[in-house]
Amino acid sequence: MAVRMERSNQRLAAAFGVALRRQRERAGLTQEQLAERADVSARFISFLETGKRQPSLSANEALSSELEMRMTILVDHAHNYYPN
Repeated sequence: MAVRMERSNQRLAAAFGVALRRQRERAGLTQEQLAERADVSARFISFLETGKRQPSLSANEALSSELEMRMTILVDHAHNYYPN
């Protein structure tokens, strides 16, 4: 029996948002600065941090790179905030 995977997971998006915000603040960057460096909009960063959007793999790579971490580390941080 195949398990249908939900494309949108609000709890996961919220956990990623918390991790992104904490890592951005740790790096001493504003949303605007991170957005400019990662070549995305500040609105996109805001949507990610509030759990309204989920990043693509390429966006995750760009954000992680600008936060000077591997994207697997950023995802691991998100996992810490994901409720079981």
